[in-house]
Amino acid sequence: MFYRLMYYIVLPIYVVFVIFASISLEKTQNTFFMIVIGLLFITSIFLERIYTRLFLLIASSEIISLLLFHFTSQLNWCYSIYIILLSKFLFQVKGAVKGIFLGFVFMIFYTAIRATYSPVNSYSIFGVGSDFLTSIAVVLIIQYIIEMETKKNTLIEEKKREEIQHKEEKGKLIAEMAAGLAHEIRNPLTIIQGFLQYSKEANYNIQPWYDLIFSEVSRMNKLTVEFLQFSKPDVTQYQAYSIHECLKRVISLTKSEAHCLGHQIVYTEYNPDLLVKMDFNKMVQVFVNLINNAIQSMVESGHITIRLFKVGNLAVCEVRDTGVGIEGADLKKIFNPFFTTKSEGTGLGLPICQKIIQDHGGTIEVSSTPKYGSIFTISLPLDAGASYALDFAKD
Repeated sequence: MFYRLMYYIVLPIYVVFVIFASISLEKTQNTFFMIVIGLLFITSIFLERIYTRLFLLIASSEIISLLLFHFTSQLNWCYSIYIILLSKFLFQVKGAVKGIFLGFVFMIFYTAIRATYSPVNSYSIFGVGSDFLTSIAVVLIIQYIIEMETKKNTLIEEKKREEIQHKEEKGKLIAEMAAGLAHEIRNPLTIIQGFLQYSKEANYNIQPWYDLIFSEVSRMNKLTVEFLQFSKPDVTQYQAYSIHECLKRVISLTKSEAHCLGHQIVYTEYNPDLLVKMDFNKMVQVFVNLINNAIQSMVESGHITIRLFKVGNLAVCEVRDTGVGIEGADLKKIFNPFFTTKSEGTGLGLPICQKIIQDHGGTIEVSSTPKYGSIFTISLPLDAGASYALDFAKD
């Protein structure tokens, strides 16, 4: 918009203004030639836009016609036309050195023609110096604009590439999840279909196998529920809660099962003052899932150790077990949807936990040593406002 306004409206108007001024002030010695050259200059400006492949030829005609127009008009006001034309060429030239050289060439032309109708004195000499300095300033300003526009365009392109990459990764993930879900649901369906078909052909009474059928249907339903929970957007309004209270709730929900299997849950280190903006129920879901995984990983009686502490502006919670651990190859896949080493697992538990933690602005990491156990570490940003209010109340 700025480019078109400057070169296709302002520049032609300025040329017409110089023609009118030169005639009114009786500066020109050949009015007809000046008008023809002025129109030729304006025409070449518009032709450059139409015939882009003839840029060098048309640019040369623009410079020559401007020099002749300046010579016939004999007005210093043509200096502005030089600057406008110079600025147009500078957008085609890369590099400040080339731009300054081009600016000097333009000013030499302007000064040489100006000397044909202006007396050479101290004023004109200082005027020439001012013109050269102005041309340098114009070159540097335009080079700065070009550099900023280049950086801006680069950032825009990078952002577009990132958005495209994100969409591609999202589409790939959805496709993988859909394929995995279809595969997982097909297995119990195949079992039920084959069993019913065989029972029908053999005229069996299927009542003794009701439990089997219901268990497979239940597994499909569980898969569907977890898939929807993983994929649906989170629209919950978070509130500040004590992560310590959340862990107390989790322990109360899981300690009976752990005790029945001969395990102990030990809450060794905690800080009741760590407040986090969260969906309390979803955070409970995350820790219940981690503790259940820990319980299932321990074949013999073991311990689940929970620690809660502060690191900088983060609340950090560790869940450590003494189970069989996770092999290195599997460790890289545990957050992939539908990956599981359990015979009855859906492979969506840990991916859902990761998504919930990410929705809360946190991270979940895991380290494991086969035969010695695993450590899941969750880091969540503290609620700065609530923490400050709590500190102030204590003071």
